[in-house]
Amino acid sequence: MSAATPMTVEFRRLDRADFPLLAVWLDQEHVVRWWPEAHDPAALEAHYGPTIDGVDPTEVFVVLYRSHPIGLIQRYRVDDYSDWAATLRSAGVTEASAGIDYLIGDPELIGVGLGPEMIAAFIHETWARYPELPQIAVAVQQANRRSWRALEKCGFRRVYAGMIESDDPGDAGPSFLYVAGPPNTTGSGNDREHHATAG
Repeated sequence: MSAATPMTVEFRRLDRADFPLLAVWLDQEHVVRWWPEAHDPAALEAHYGPTIDGVDPTEVFVVLYRSHPIGLIQRYRVDDYSDWAATLRSAGVTEASAGIDYLIGDPELIGVGLGPEMIAAFIHETWARYPELPQIAVAVQQANRRSWRALEKCGFRRVYAGMIESDDPGDAGPSFLYVAGPPNTTGSGNDREHHATAG
């Protein structure tokens, strides 16, 4: 498959009707290593139902590529999750931040350049959503090279390498922390479970 072309990625809010497809994505070999979470119907309702209903402040979206659903992406204010905010502070990320997590569920779209395009488009929208925040911070497993290379292609810079304090199984093992500031700033580029996997 050829590389992804610009302006082909869109986002729409996650809905309960997406749960069967989300379960398929979470069962993919390239996803389950980084998102090791239960994805039976009851687990999906427990995890994502509150975000759909607006009870949980995380905003979760389905990624559309050429109008077809191909992945999941979410954003949140780190300070809405005190445990995760404390984890970032312990790793030296002390400024208020937004966080994002993402996955490409369709295995045929891994490695075609879609990850950076998806992230770039989403962080553009995230700056508009959280204009008061000075940066976006993302944790990614060191072994997940595709994911952190996608972040680097979008202008994120690595600020920490090592273990992080988290009880999320997706954070097991050495991690990197990346940050990016808003456009036109120095160093910028154009308890929530947090994961990142991209192709």
